[in-house]
Amino acid sequence: MSPISKTMTLAAIALALGAQTASAGSPLPKKYRQLTDEASLSFALPTRAAFRAQFTDYTDFKFDLDGSTATTGNGGGSAQTLSAAQLPSLTGEKVAMVKLVLEPCGINLPHVHPRATEILFVVDAAAEGVLTAFVEENGGRTIENTIVTGEAAFFPQGLTHVQVNMGCTPATMIAALGSDDFGLQTITTTALKGLAGADGLGEGLAAALGISQDQLAVLIGGFPDGPAIGAAECRQRCGLP
Repeated sequence: MSPISKTMTLAAIALALGAQTASAGSPLPKKYRQLTDEASLSFALPTRAAFRAQFTDYTDFKFDLDGSTATTGNGGGSAQTLSAAQLPSLTGEKVAMVKLVLEPCGINLPHVHPRATEILFVVDAAAEGVLTAFVEENGGRTIENTIVTGEAAFFPQGLTHVQVNMGCTPATMIAALGSDDFGLQTITTTALKGLAGADGLGEGLAAALGISQDQLAVLIGGFPDGPAIGAAECRQRCGLP
């Protein structure tokens, strides 16, 4: 290909990319733009190679998980997430990661990932390990396991699951999830609180729980954010306040 033809071909590609807008997602910061300052990242390109070509900086394909912002909840631990929201070049790759640290006795509250199966690997934990469980569909079982350093457990997509550090030292885990946008719904602080606050649903939810609406209000108001500090019995065993 002659230099002129090569130049025209590159120009045509640039025009084609520049003409596509971020109709499937909002424009990203200038760091994620190429071609011209006005060109926006497009999520509607025909091939994965064309999508990746928009990221001209090689560092757009790595992420400082340890240095990222953590969700700290109610003092029971922290969670740091790597998904398409944190690393846009990951969009469409159907994989994500969470670093979860549970403090002694800390609990990662019952929750659901609506778009992903999760595999949880214990990097480091006390000998007591991490208690895990998920609940199958109505009529099914509650699958409960304790996993220790070097072991892993999985939680099927869309099923409620929970993790509890049974030890007296922090437990560090890595979760791999089968979606770059796995989603998170915590049963207490999101699902129940959302239903209780919806017009006309509070009375029905209170009746379903066998309590009054006043009691429901107190219950909802007392739900901790996750990860939470965990059971008093465990904390007493570990000499924690």
